[in-house]
Amino acid sequence: MATRHSGWQGWLKALLPLLLLLLAASYALHWMLARPVGQVSIYGEVRYVDQQLLQQRALPWLSEAFWRVDLTGLQEDLERDPWLEKAVITRRWPNQISIQLQERQAWARWNGRAVLDEQGEAFYPANPESLDLSLHIFSEADQLQEALEFHQQLAEAIEPLDIAISELRLEPRGAWQLQLTSGVTLMLGRDNIEKRINRFIWVWDQWSEDKQAQINIIDTRYPNGLSVGWKKTEDK
Repeated sequence: MATRHSGWQGWLKALLPLLLLLLAASYALHWMLARPVGQVSIYGEVRYVDQQLLQQRALPWLSEAFWRVDLTGLQEDLERDPWLEKAVITRRWPNQISIQLQERQAWARWNGRAVLDEQGEAFYPANPESLDLSLHIFSEADQLQEALEFHQQLAEAIEPLDIAISELRLEPRGAWQLQLTSGVTLMLGRDNIEKRINRFIWVWDQWSEDKQAQINIIDTRYPNGLSVGWKKTEDK
């Protein structure tokens, strides 16, 4: 009996350090998982993002323990800000949350109510009319991609003329109308568009700058020519 009793004592002595180690590891793990967020680092240059609203949205998520913060939920909540294109959120040991902000770059106004970013994606910030954007696009929602592709092709075609597009309209029935930075309205209609653009480019290039400055409207919707409307201030 004494031998058996001493045997159990030996096992207990051998297991005791392991049990203490397991208890210590369990406590350390519990302490680590329960540790609150100690630091939040925000990176990225932003101009229009509402940073106060961003902080208000982030605080409830960051009140969780460091390892329990729902990074996906926080990201989706922050990206509700119309100006925020992307938020990349990562955990950094031992208790830091890093938030990288990428703001949308406004490129054009769309239908007077929305803004298009450089990727052609529409978003709806507050007071879009306050933005100083040189290009306005008007189209139905299902025609937007067509309008963007047309703008790119036409902008490249007229670039050698030292003019650009300030307003592009695609009517629901497919007719195109443009306003150029020179102030000229260009009516292209909906048929034989490439031919009409080439005709406009050829004619415009023949005119002097003084004559170009006197033009109000150019209508290319003719089988073999175009018409020109002159500014009323000029005797034309």
